[in-house]
Amino acid sequence: MEQTRFCTAKFLAAFLAFTLIIAGAPRAAHATPDWGGIWIRVGGISWDPTLKPGQFDRPPLTPPYQARYQAALDALEAGHPVNDPTAACQPPGAVRLMNMVYPMEIFQRPGLVAVFAEWDHQVRRIYTDGRKPDPDLDRSYNGYSTGHWEGDELVAETVKLQPYPVITASGLTLGKSVTMSERWKQTGPDTLTDTITLTDPESLTRPYTVVKSFRRAPPGFEIMEYTCTENNRNPVLEDGTTGTVLNKSFPKAD
Repeated sequence: MEQTRFCTAKFLAAFLAFTLIIAGAPRAAHATPDWGGIWIRVGGISWDPTLKPGQFDRPPLTPPYQARYQAALDALEAGHPVNDPTAACQPPGAVRLMNMVYPMEIFQRPGLVAVFAEWDHQVRRIYTDGRKPDPDLDRSYNGYSTGHWEGDELVAETVKLQPYPVITASGLTLGKSVTMSERWKQTGPDTLTDTITLTDPESLTRPYTVVKSFRRAPPGFEIMEYTCTENNRNPVLEDGTTGTVLNKSFPKAD
């Protein structure tokens, strides 16, 4: 009798599992989405991707930073774009990197989501294994990112960023203690969104949130090599502004 009940229980468990598969049941609670692959930005390269060409970001800046930003916009309008650190081949930093001027590729393994950007070949590592940032950690361009999964959403926070990051080509600059919070979510078979909130009491009067969107690259699409120092068409000029080189010749190979 006991053996019969055991066999019946096994049969019912197998039947239930088969039924769930046929019905398209969601994956187990411990599973996480697989976003591995190449993704391409949707929208413009302003910090707010919904802006149209000719429009500029209008973040909630504190008065000193608003004055600094307005001076940069005035210079840009006068034909003298301000010094853009990336024009000197400096890394864009984690915040500006998320503009993803070029595509990105996501790699995943348990405890880690890695974002590899074609732009400057920069890599962001978001650790999801429960670790915490070391308070004595040195600041860096990409900072230190930790996160966790809330269902199908990746919730991440990046700290220890380099102070005073310039986050757009128009000269938008933030303060020395910027924190970037993110909520990554797949909103369709080939669509990924990243809701980003920036906080910094020195430069922002309140948290500043935008939503970045990405579409999955078509089959056969590849990340290309990016080399700034050999093909820099926007060098920093002697007066400190960003220049533009429209025609640049290179030595021919033998």
